[in-house]
Amino acid sequence: MLKGTSSYMYIDLIGNIYIQEEIIYYDKLLTFTCKNDIGNLFVASCIELDEREQWLFLPVSEARLLQILRGSITAYEAFRNAEMGFLWKVALKANNYTTGAAEQVLCMDLEDDDLPDKEIVFDIYGEETFSIKNKDRSRIIEQSVTERREFLDISLELQESHTHEIEASFLGKVLEGTQNIVNIIAHKKGINAKIPKKIKEENKLIYTGDYAASFGIRLKSHSLANILNESDLQENLRIFMNLLEAKSDAKKITEILNGLNPAVIHYYKNFLSMLKKENVSVKTYCAFPNEEYRTLNLSLDEVNQCLKVLESDIKEITKEDIFLGKLVAIDTTTSSFKFISDDEEAISGVIDKSVNTDEYRLPKEAKVKLKIRTKLNDFTGKERIEYELLELQYQ
Repeated sequence: MLKGTSSYMYIDLIGNIYIQEEIIYYDKLLTFTCKNDIGNLFVASCIELDEREQWLFLPVSEARLLQILRGSITAYEAFRNAEMGFLWKVALKANNYTTGAAEQVLCMDLEDDDLPDKEIVFDIYGEETFSIKNKDRSRIIEQSVTERREFLDISLELQESHTHEIEASFLGKVLEGTQNIVNIIAHKKGINAKIPKKIKEENKLIYTGDYAASFGIRLKSHSLANILNESDLQENLRIFMNLLEAKSDAKKITEILNGLNPAVIHYYKNFLSMLKKENVSVKTYCAFPNEEYRTLNLSLDEVNQCLKVLESDIKEITKEDIFLGKLVAIDTTTSSFKFISDDEEAISGVIDKSVNTDEYRLPKEAKVKLKIRTKLNDFTGKERIEYELLELQYQ
């Protein structure tokens, strides 16, 4: 029970109101979160300033309140689709907050003019670059520096659930999908989804528990950073964050993907499709031992937009690269080849007309220049990687 003389206002049917977080202040407090005497949570919003003020009090669960304050849902959506189907409409004298009168109103009976604008989000955690409180930000950086390990926090915001629970199978897919993306990003010289054991070991992430969020996953690097507090994993996590940060910007996504393993787009698309299927938005926080910190929010709408771009605007990505290995087969009738790289990746494709293939004793050590195309099939929606031999030099 919170009863006491420090309440901000008193409202019949609700009780004494105790402010928790200030959200909007303009000459006076206009929007805030609060509790009543028995601990019920509300978001309060002033909708009319006059001698007789009009307020809306939105009853919320703790999980729903967290979504609202983290900007995972708009303020309009929160009030329009109240968990209990109703709100309290409260009348208060402007100069006397001790005699408030409340009545229940159904969400469907509210006018849009009484609700926050549809674009407004209540992200109380400050600057655009920070989405968690500064003290929490400082804490995660401090832990990263102390342990000399990279931290990746992933907050899953379930749109159709207001609990701190999640299906085990979905959690497993998120963990596996995240690790797969980091691994495939790390294999920058690779040309398919086969990841060398050494790269997997260097980029291994360890699940170490959860943290306060609708559902928060904490991952840490398996290995320690070097004496300069740097590691290859840091660069790979940066690229992962860059992809998420690009959202539906086709130009930025293409620029990022151009320097990577062609299979990255496949794994990234699968990751986003998984979020879409479960109606989940995501927030990520990265902290490194060199005190670098990054965070971003990807709403469900942004997930959907990004997928549309990947399926419609980014249908083909082409890059050229040099590889060492063994040329094991040439078919002059079909102008095709087969090559095994030093990383034991099997590559087969067509031969450009300009390439001289006059060699009949194979396999043979060689250096090749390949054109690699990642193409999206319009009919199946699946990716296909094609290889073209541009230059051949026997070693």
